[in-house]
Amino acid sequence: MVRSLTLGLIAICAAVQPAWAEELRVESETASESLLSDIQREIRDSGAADTLFEARRQARNAARKSENYLNSIGYFAPEISYTVDAGPPYIGRVSIEPGPLFTLAEIGLDTGADPLPDQAQTALQSVRTLASGDVAKPESIYAEEAALIAALKAVGYADATAQDRVVIGDREAGTLDMTYRIMPGPRIRLGQVIYPSDARTRRDYLTRLIPYVTNEIYTPEKLADLNRRLNATRNYRFVSVQLAAEARQQLPSGDEVRDVVVQLEERARYTLTSGTSYSTTEGPGLAASLTRRNATRRGDTLTGGMTLAELERSFSVDWRIPNITGFDRSLVLSSELGREETDAFDREAVTVSGTFEVRQSDHLTYALGASSEFTREEDAFEQRDQQILSTSLGVRLDYADDPLDATSGWRVDARGEPGVVIGDREAQFFSLNGQISAYQPLDQNKRIVAAARVRSGFVFGAALSDLPVSRRFFAGGGGSARGFEYQSVGPEDADGTPTGGRGLLEMSGEMRWRRDGPLGFVAFLDGTTVSADQGVEFGDLRYSAGLGVRYDTLVGPIRLDLATPIDPDQGDDPIQVYVSIGQAF
Repeated sequence: MVRSLTLGLIAICAAVQPAWAEELRVESETASESLLSDIQREIRDSGAADTLFEARRQARNAARKSENYLNSIGYFAPEISYTVDAGPPYIGRVSIEPGPLFTLAEIGLDTGADPLPDQAQTALQSVRTLASGDVAKPESIYAEEAALIAALKAVGYADATAQDRVVIGDREAGTLDMTYRIMPGPRIRLGQVIYPSDARTRRDYLTRLIPYVTNEIYTPEKLADLNRRLNATRNYRFVSVQLAAEARQQLPSGDEVRDVVVQLEERARYTLTSGTSYSTTEGPGLAASLTRRNATRRGDTLTGGMTLAELERSFSVDWRIPNITGFDRSLVLSSELGREETDAFDREAVTVSGTFEVRQSDHLTYALGASSEFTREEDAFEQRDQQILSTSLGVRLDYADDPLDATSGWRVDARGEPGVVIGDREAQFFSLNGQISAYQPLDQNKRIVAAARVRSGFVFGAALSDLPVSRRFFAGGGGSARGFEYQSVGPEDADGTPTGGRGLLEMSGEMRWRRDGPLGFVAFLDGTTVSADQGVEFGDLRYSAGLGVRYDTLVGPIRLDLATPIDPDQGDDPIQVYVSIGQAF
């Protein structure tokens, strides 16, 4: 009983702060109120002490923290002491006399006995930010020293390092004379690129990726660019690009030639992917693809794809040959065998095409293409066999922050296609379509995002009945206006069969809200119209609205949308359901 009572009293005493406990005090006769306030903030976690031992420990720690803080802002000769009242109460007192605020007087730079070339001297001077009279803050000094090292590396001195600075202080004057000691080492020129002996990719292809010529002066950006280019091939799961430790050659000028050593770990040669989709308008769908990497040892990819859906069945083969005439210039050869059976038409087609893609920058890509399509189709007008020969020019300007789930930025896609049609119907046409998407976060954490999309398209030159169905515009369904039946929006014949059109306008707006974790929600409004000619009117837009759920995965968000037409026609279902991967746009 006595033991239990004793333990209980100890617990109570530990849980209740004594009435005599008081906060640590910082005192000074010369420091300004603002400086004392700043110091108090630095030691604010000291709290109150309820024993003499605790008060001494807190006062000692507070004195140390105060000295460190004063040193960090330029007070290098403070006088700091601490005492503790005998108590109770046990009050720790830290007495501070900060001394002079030191400023820089002479600032020197020692780069060794051998003078540096003018280019290196200019690079060093361009990053000098401190001047005589500036407060001698260590943070500013460290930053300038790091900038000096980076400046030398940027003009070829890969081994540039900093040695201990020479600092002479004058307490009476409150000044520091300081000299940086930067050892540049030799200037480096880039030699051969050494790849692993077991690398499968052909050396002549890898050579195309090198962003410099042999014996160019080293810069960190050149090695980083080579690293980025190797990663961009998507053939490797690991890439390392570094200078060799030893020089290959010493030049009379004093420069060293050093090789570049590349380490590579290749990805699996084969990748199998699959995906499913479902909507009440288009039914279930299954897509699968098998990719063979580096089939010809030139970084190429050979992909066979298959789509099995209620309305569509297709098989395709794509051969991508990257960097064919230079970096980021690729040739894509494609073929496809497909069949579609919709309310608007039945179509069988064989298509072969070639596209030359140029990635001009991180944001700009354009593509030149040519295709030949053999098609047999039956629509509201007739059944016919045709061949379509066309060329195309496409441009993408992309400033969005993510390809599948953008939260900020914008992107623009535009494509023009002139073509001729021969066979049972003959015609010439020019198709032009484009899309703008924009994403605006409404809070700092990007949990609430407003997204908008506008797409329009026009076909000139051919009558609607002469135009192949693959070159007409149809609207309605998951990729167009959610809430409407697939391809149901637009002109119809006397029997109510959609005919498609030569003019298209689509508009979508979404408000996206992401909770903590993988779950998110969407409210959306879609509008679309299709016209038989090129004249589309805003007044003809048909609208739908709905709600959706998003669930984030490694491959993008899984999308579930429920939509309803705002102005339904007779026969329109009240609710349509869509399940897919990725945002709607």
